[in-house]
Amino acid sequence: MLLGPPVSGKGTLADSLWKKYGMPSVSPGALFRAEKVADTSLGAQADALTSKGRLVSDTLVNSVVATWLERNSLNNGVVFDGYPRTVGQGDTLAETLAKCGHHLDVTILLEARVEVLRERVKARATCSACGLIVSVGLHVASDAMPCPRCAGPLSRRTDDTIETLESRLCEYEDKTAPLIDYYEKRNLLQRVNSERPPEQVFAEVCQILFA
Repeated sequence: MLLGPPVSGKGTLADSLWKKYGMPSVSPGALFRAEKVADTSLGAQADALTSKGRLVSDTLVNSVVATWLERNSLNNGVVFDGYPRTVGQGDTLAETLAKCGHHLDVTILLEARVEVLRERVKARATCSACGLIVSVGLHVASDAMPCPRCAGPLSRRTDDTIETLESRLCEYEDKTAPLIDYYEKRNLLQRVNSERPPEQVFAEVCQILFA
C-alpha cells in the first residue's frame, strides 16, 4: 500500500510497479474518474467533493474498491494507491482482504516537504483516457503532448491548484496521517524519501518489496 500526502509520487510509483512487475494498482481516484467519464451519478458525487479538495465518504470508497477486488485476480499482487485514506478504511481493507484469503504485506510511506509538493502540483497533468498522472517537464515536455503510456490526451485536473492542495493537505493531516501510526504499530510501515528522482524512489521501493 502506498501512503503519503497529495503529489508525493504514489501514482508514478504504482505505474512503475505495473510496468516492471505487472502488479495492478487500485486507486479510488482513478476509479471515480472513470465513473465521471462514464457520466454516472457516482462520478458526479465524487467530483463534487474532490474538486473542492474534500474526501469521498468511506462508504463509497470502500464499495468501489471491494467491487474491483471481487472482479480482478490478486495472484500477481496488487498495489493500493491512495487507499486507505482513513483508519476506518484501513480496518475495512484488512477485512476485505481476509475474505479473499490475502493480507497487506507492507505500507510504503512517501515523504516530501510541503514546498516540494506545491511545486509538483503546478506541473501535474492527467491522461483523460487511462488516468496516468505525469509531471510536465519530467515525463513530457508540455501538457499538449500525448500520454506516454496510451497516447491519450493530457489535461490539468480541476483540483490541481495550490488552493485545493492546501485543503487536501489539511484533510491528509486530519484523516490520513493517523494511518502512519496505525501501520507502524503493525510493523508494516517503511519510510521512503520521495523528493528524489522517480527512478531512485522506485529502486528503493523494489529493494523493500523484493529483497
